[in-house]
Amino acid sequence: MVAESTAWLTSPDGVSYPPAPWRLHGTAYVSLWQVRASALPADWLPQDLRPVTMLGRVLVGTAFAVYEPSGDLAYNEVLAAVQVHGSGRPSLTVPFIWVDHPASIAGARAMWSIPKQEAAFRIRQPRDAEDPRFRASAETPDEQPIADLLFRSRTSMPGRWPVRTAIVQTSLMGSGGGDLRITPAQAWARVSFGTATWDFGRQSPFSFLRGRNPFVSVRLTEMSLHFGSS
Repeated sequence: MVAESTAWLTSPDGVSYPPAPWRLHGTAYVSLWQVRASALPADWLPQDLRPVTMLGRVLVGTAFAVYEPSGDLAYNEVLAAVQVHGSGRPSLTVPFIWVDHPASIAGARAMWSIPKQEAAFRIRQPRDAEDPRFRASAETPDEQPIADLLFRSRTSMPGRWPVRTAIVQTSLMGSGGGDLRITPAQAWARVSFGTATWDFGRQSPFSFLRGRNPFVSVRLTEMSLHFGSS
C-alpha cells in the first residue's frame, strides 16, 4: 500500500482511505455468465435498477482481482456484477463484493455506495510467465466459502485493450427515493482467453451459479484501473 498523506479521507469509524479517483494496478480473472432473468436471485438487483435482458437472459460477471502496491491501494477482491440500464454508457451494478483491505471497504462504501465486505483470501499466482494457472479462493470472516477459481490461460490478444463502463449503485445512505450513485470506471489491460473452473459455497450469494459454466473467461494483465472522478 502506498503511504498515507494528509489528503486521505476518514470514515465515521476512523478508517482512512484515498480520495477519488483511485488508480489501481493489477490482474483480474473475469468470467461472464448468461442467466435466465427468472433465475437471478431477488437480492441481486435493487428495485430501482433494471437488468439488460436479451432473449430473457441477463449478463452476470464474476471476478477475482489482485491489485498491486504500485497503485493507490494493494488488496485482493472477489465480486459479482450484473449488466443494468442506468447511464449513457454500458453499466453494471455490483451486488456483492469482498476485499481484504479496510481502506478499500471504507472508501468504496462512502464514496460510491459499493457494498464491500471483509473476506480472507488464498491466492496462488502463476510461478512464472509460462505458467498458465491461477488459483484463488475467498471465505467470510466466519469461514464460510464464497468462491474458488482455477483459471488456465490459453490464447492472448496483442496490445492493451480499453474498457469503459459505469457502476450504478443504490445509495447505502438509506435515503430511499431511488437515489442512485453512478461512478465512471476505465481500465486498460492485456487480454488472454482461458478456461475457468468455479466452485461456490452453498451459503454463498453465488450459489445459484453452481453447476453452470461461464460462456467466456478472460485474464486481464498489466491492468490499469481508473475508478471514480476527482
